Amino acid sequence: MRIVHVLYELGSGGAERFVVDLANCQAAQGHRVTVCMLRPIDGKNDFCARFLSDQVEFVCLGISSGLTVGKLRKVARELLARCPDVLHAHHNVLPYLALLIFRRNRPVIIHTIHSDAHRANANVVERCYCKFLYRKKWVRPVTISAASDDSFFSVYGVRAFCIPNGREKIAPGEALNVVKKEIESYGQGVPVFVHTGRCHPVKNQRLLVDAFNALKNKGEKFTLLVIGAGYDSELGQALKDMACDRIFFLGEKENVGDYLLCADAFCLTSLSEGLPISLLEALACGVTPICTPVGGIQSVVTDGKTGYLSKDLTRDSYLDAIDRYMKQPVPRAVLQHYFEENYSMRKCCERYLSFYDIS
Repeated sequence: MRIVHVLYELGSGGAERFVVDLANCQAAQGHRVTVCMLRPIDGKNDFCARFLSDQVEFVCLGISSGLTVGKLRKVARELLARCPDVLHAHHNVLPYLALLIFRRNRPVIIHTIHSDAHRANANVVERCYCKFLYRKKWVRPVTISAASDDSFFSVYGVRAFCIPNGREKIAPGEALNVVKKEIESYGQGVPVFVHTGRCHPVKNQRLLVDAFNALKNKGEKFTLLVIGAGYDSELGQALKDMACDRIFFLGEKENVGDYLLCADAFCLTSLSEGLPISLLEALACGVTPICTPVGGIQSVVTDGKTGYLSKDLTRDSYLDAIDRYMKQPVPRAVLQHYFEENYSMRKCCERYLSFYDIS
């Protein structure tokens, strides 16, 4: 099968990492796979491209934002040159695929919505365009969790096919021992918490810092590592200024898995989520998640069994979830087994390939 994945860019976000893992898994099973990035490379937005298998073709079209007939023709020409059986779109790239979608002999077109549908298409014109395509069944939508599926139906009035995200198993990297020593330098014999995610209001890192500042004021000892891009922004600097001395901002890392393998717990304080890849990475490493009860997180984390959920988005509620974790962490083996049974990329890939066939 010839499969072409299309997305805007391959930055360090969870959806981008998911596309890379899915493409690699499909190629490993003998399919001809291309990942096509629309935007020009700027030194940051191709971060995940380095994780693509040698078996996967990577194409950058270098198209700037804004729609023109010339850009639509270039996209159609480049994609049709690969003779795809399946065109798998990610993010809100459907406007750029218009000349392909309206062809009589178009390939099977799948569209994965990686976030809450209300946020995926803020533009009213684009939303109407997508709604038309879904209702005509010219594009087959896929959602990634029960919550995202419900939001999709409320926006578009049609049902999507739900395929929960998956992630490749996390293997120790060459720098694992270096990371262990780094973490020990922050403090030995204390629980290590990790937060991964770009600095952004929707990730709600202010709650994270507030809660761990309060934890220190209670006399608890810990290390919190914050990993991700964007902390050189105004918001990021404000977070650093208010953070206590047990919170360490490490910036963007290629080997996030090494930090998770050395950690005890994973923290996510988001206001909204589809089904975060970072959460699946934590489970793959056997690290107990402590999360806010939003979006697809609630489909993955059962409070007290596969992690801990705060009751709401307040500091005291999140602090309570941390306290409950510290009294009773979930065994690593339990979490890793749960991941393999439900969220491995192998199972996710099988579901997508089956859906391609029935579409």
